[in-house]
Amino acid sequence: MMKKILAVAIASAFAAPAFAATANVDVYGQINASVENVDNGADSWNRMVTNNNSFIGFKGSEDLGSGLKAVWQIEANLEITGNGSAPTAASTGVDGNIFGTRNTFIGLAGGWGTAIIGTHDTPYKLSTGPLDLFVGTLGDYNGIFGSAGSQANSDLFDLLTGNTIAYMSPTFMCGLDVKAAYVIGLEGVETGGNDASDAYSLAATYKNGPLFVTGAYEKHMSVGTSLCVAGATCLGSGVNDRDAWKVGAGFTFGNFKIGGVYESMDGDGAINIEHDTWGLMGGYQMGAFLLKASYAQADDVGSTANSGTDMWAVGADYAMSKRTKVQLTYAMQDNDSNGVWGLGQGASVANGKAGEAVSGFSLGMVHSF
Repeated sequence: MMKKILAVAIASAFAAPAFAATANVDVYGQINASVENVDNGADSWNRMVTNNNSFIGFKGSEDLGSGLKAVWQIEANLEITGNGSAPTAASTGVDGNIFGTRNTFIGLAGGWGTAIIGTHDTPYKLSTGPLDLFVGTLGDYNGIFGSAGSQANSDLFDLLTGNTIAYMSPTFMCGLDVKAAYVIGLEGVETGGNDASDAYSLAATYKNGPLFVTGAYEKHMSVGTSLCVAGATCLGSGVNDRDAWKVGAGFTFGNFKIGGVYESMDGDGAINIEHDTWGLMGGYQMGAFLLKASYAQADDVGSTANSGTDMWAVGADYAMSKRTKVQLTYAMQDNDSNGVWGLGQGASVANGKAGEAVSGFSLGMVHSF
């Protein structure tokens, strides 16, 4: 209730007439801050990170009658240290930014599901996300899944995309739901006889009691080196296609939870990203403590020999309340002799020397509101 009162007060202060008829605006979010010591294989340094999935959001809906409602959401990343860009060994300056767009959309919802347009995580990304026990930390599984082994290719498939049209089904009685999205990757004329860079993403998930099973497929058509990713520059049309599929499963029994993911990636053109990745995750709840570990392996990328990696992470979460916890994490990306894999979301700790391991300790605190 206090969230709704605060949201209406904020909205009224900025645009009272426009928000006067909005009765159910919710404010929500998360602050995830950590102090870390990281080593990229060439140098080591200390850093403070607050955009470990830190964000603020506003959402609401309007009943349109006959079981139909309008839905909307606005989310933005938060950077509370004052560094406007991703922290590095040489980052300086204080900007105090609220920056970047997260899931921000408008759409319609009913008993048939939800259809939206805007910016949103792809179904491919959403499919196995619940299996990541280290999300938002150095051990985040996006250091290896959705990646092709370098900072330039670190966010190929687990994407937040702009220009997105998406559909999410309701959960059927059997526990199954499906998601689909189409991304208009390039809003402009086709050049040089090449098609525009569009994409589609599909996922299905089955949840029934302790069992979780999911599968997803995504294809990017006629891309240069990147799709139109939210917060990044949309590159021009190209001639290369790339696609990926993955399956995941999880099971909870007593205080134990286990999971696994297998991913296969392929693509043509000058940059060959063909490779497979698999990983296992596990956690044990012991009172207020969650002890957790993960291991994942990626094989050689394309035709480059010894370009794979082994990634592992161990950690513990301590729940101080239902909404506040402390996290301790150690993670390592153990590169093969030609491997250039980084650590963390978007390879936030990029590999500094091919073949060298990338590692880090992290102590952080998370509060959800």
